[in-house]
Amino acid sequence: MNPIFPSILSTDCFNLQSRLLQFGESGIDYIHLDIMDGHFVDNLSFGPSLIEPLKRMGFKVDSHLMVSNPSKMIPKFIEKGSDWVSFHIETKDNIVENLKYIRANGCKAGLALNPDTEIEQLYPYFDFLDYILIMSVFPGYGGQKFITQSIKRAEKLSKEIKKNSNKIYIQMDGGLTGTVINTLKGSGVELYVVGTHLYKSEAISDKIAELMEIINGE
Repeated sequence: MNPIFPSILSTDCFNLQSRLLQFGESGIDYIHLDIMDGHFVDNLSFGPSLIEPLKRMGFKVDSHLMVSNPSKMIPKFIEKGSDWVSFHIETKDNIVENLKYIRANGCKAGLALNPDTEIEQLYPYFDFLDYILIMSVFPGYGGQKFITQSIKRAEKLSKEIKKNSNKIYIQMDGGLTGTVINTLKGSGVELYVVGTHLYKSEAISDKIAELMEIINGE
């Protein structure tokens, strides 16, 4: 599994196909969809209908639901073909039930949390999780600056996961660049959601290769 999960939130929709072709040529497996409902966060983004064309292009889909009603939205994104589905712990209601539902339908189940939510809130759910998404910016908009405290949060979470002998991937999203990814080495982060940093590059394939060298320690 390629550890870079490109987010297409920041792309120009008129150039999306060419970007996706470059991702495919660069060995990307998963596309990260930032789903915003205008309630949990102020912004609006994509609906579940985008998943089917992504799947036709050969990608797997990681749907990050920044929505106030995950119980209602999760089935819609699974039905359209999501492979991984995460929702926010801050929504509070039906967390275990939603995680069980995601797994029961053959998907990887994840919880996301905002930068001001205590890591400890995740601990009761370890047995129901396949991955955890640490937001290293406040959700809602692309192009924000990485919050450096996120490194310590990842380290703390990683230690707790290992102590409990769970296999849970730690994913990070928000303000990730090559420099930031380099600082995350040893933090426990294994998956990197990268958006704006890729789209600012003149050659996406070269940028992905550069990030992979950093991740692999080359």
